[in-house]
Amino acid sequence: MRLEKASLSYKSTQVLKDVTLELNRGESLVIIGASGSGKTSLARLINKTTLPTSGVVDNSFRTIFVSQQDHFSEIAGLGSTYYSKRYEFHDYENPMTVPQFLAQLFKRLGRENQQVEDLELLDTFKIRYLLDRNLMQLSNGERKRLQLIGAILEGPELLIMDQPFTGLDVQARAQLAELLEQLTVQGLSLVLICGKSEIPDFISKVLLLEEGQIAFAGKPQQIKAKKHNGAVVNTSVNVDALLSQDIERFDSIIKMKRVNVQMKGSPILIDINWEVKQGECWALLGHNGAGKSTLLSMVTADNPQGYTNDLILFDRQRGSGESIWDIKNRIGYLSPELHLYFMRGKGVLSSVPGISSDAKPYSTLSCTDVIISGYRDEIGTVSPVTPHQKATAYSWLEMVNLTKLSDTLFLDASLGEQRVILLLRALIKAPALLILDEPCQGMDTDQIQYFKSLLDHICSSRHITMVYVSHHKNEIPDSVQKVLVLEKGRVIESGIRTDL
Repeated sequence: MRLEKASLSYKSTQVLKDVTLELNRGESLVIIGASGSGKTSLARLINKTTLPTSGVVDNSFRTIFVSQQDHFSEIAGLGSTYYSKRYEFHDYENPMTVPQFLAQLFKRLGRENQQVEDLELLDTFKIRYLLDRNLMQLSNGERKRLQLIGAILEGPELLIMDQPFTGLDVQARAQLAELLEQLTVQGLSLVLICGKSEIPDFISKVLLLEEGQIAFAGKPQQIKAKKHNGAVVNTSVNVDALLSQDIERFDSIIKMKRVNVQMKGSPILIDINWEVKQGECWALLGHNGAGKSTLLSMVTADNPQGYTNDLILFDRQRGSGESIWDIKNRIGYLSPELHLYFMRGKGVLSSVPGISSDAKPYSTLSCTDVIISGYRDEIGTVSPVTPHQKATAYSWLEMVNLTKLSDTLFLDASLGEQRVILLLRALIKAPALLILDEPCQGMDTDQIQYFKSLLDHICSSRHITMVYVSHHKNEIPDSVQKVLVLEKGRVIESGIRTDL
């Protein structure tokens, strides 16, 4: 596979310029770079799903591209439902199960006689226990591993993976890296898009993109030695002014007593006791499938089992007359699932069998519209915008140096930029509780450091209560002083942060 002086322009913007590279059978390449540098566009050129504006792309390998976003919601028939629907999906008739999904894949590949239970990859990825689940019950990490199994079953000669380690815990990342190394030994060519700190040890080549051009090409050891410039909070933008709304006072933001959650008779959360006081910042930790997402769904009022448990949110017993929107109005929220919902129709629906690649985008919201939608927790639409709301959104964009995206369609921003925009959406209404579920997915190292500083500044100046979920310890802000750790649905640690 080779590219020679390949360039790509989108409308009047040049995305890639004069990219030249070569990859032989069994070789592995990692593409790194800041958000918006052209990494995913380069991957799509290699995959030949996008044609170059000029130059040569020569790829005769059977190539499979694994997007950062999966399409399980569409496969399960939930393409037009709200993003939290998976917490109710177990009550629906005939939900698609994981075995049914795999059997459907076997049929498409002409392997109807293969039994799902005999699939060794289920053991390789340690997800055999998912055989009694449906697609909409899976956590983000579980979805990622099932997505990768589907790609490997396609039998690629060249496998391209966009952010494959996103959403995986430490053990799962190590297992994936080991599997990928084994595949390259067997002759598979590999292209990964990931962060610099995630480059597996076996990778032979690394490519650094800056503004669509190759800034460095060489060995991973050389690129790892390069230093980042430390990012700092833009103090010229007044955070207190942006968070000028009066924050309500509460005794307990979250209070759970022996909370239990089941799905199809299987326990997901078991006897959870947890209290979050106003002004506290917690890290919620645990392996993939430990129950973190389900626990958060109780707090965000997305899980109907909140009514049948001893659960207090913002000093009110759940089910005492408050509406879902009364709760959501006090919460600023960001998660990979929310991101996926905003992405419907762009690079997701087009990959689903039976759906035309010419399908219209689900949303035509600009980045500013998406930020403003956080005022009323709207998704896919936005109410008429006031001048004050627009000015506030622009000020947040100034703080993160993304004013260039003010009028850009959200769907046309890079994945890293989209995650930044959704973080601003969570902050814009000065919430009493900020829930950030893997907020740094898709961000580069400088952006991660910047937002850690930003969150620390926000939490100290306005005393916002925060619950922060991450598999990467280096992404957790210093303002987080308490930790709750789940394992197989149970609390195994709760209290003051000592050593994450």
